[in-house]
Amino acid sequence: MQKTTDGSAVKSSLSDFGFAVCDIPWPDEETQEVAVRTWPGEHGEDAYIPPTGLKLKAYDVEVEFCYKGDVGTAVDAYEALRDYLIGANGDGAELRVYDPYWRRGRQGLHVKKIGDFDPHRSNIDEVLPLKVTFRVADPKTKITLVYVGD
Repeated sequence: MQKTTDGSAVKSSLSDFGFAVCDIPWPDEETQEVAVRTWPGEHGEDAYIPPTGLKLKAYDVEVEFCYKGDVGTAVDAYEALRDYLIGANGDGAELRVYDPYWRRGRQGLHVKKIGDFDPHRSNIDEVLPLKVTFRVADPKTKITLVYVGD
């Protein structure tokens, strides 16, 4: 993930915050409504399809994260990830996100909802499953991962 402000560093949820991404269920893509008109006594409807093609709707995607660390570390890890996602450090809250498994990425994302904070603690570690709902305001622009250097 990366903030959209100029010069923002690419961050990994795992190496930078300790949260593995367990699932990114990319939802169905839907088109925006088109102007239609029905006529009494006629079958179907007349639809205006723009000559430039149909436009996609914005959508929500719920990403499942999971943290596992030493006892007493889940709260700090959660707050670091949350603060980064909501832009609490002043670098903005709009993100680019890339899913290396599906080789799919989008820009224009922002946090819509952060799920329940419900860590599980044992004598040796803490586990924190976390669901974050992102709003994808730009459903069309593709993001690709480009490695610079070696």
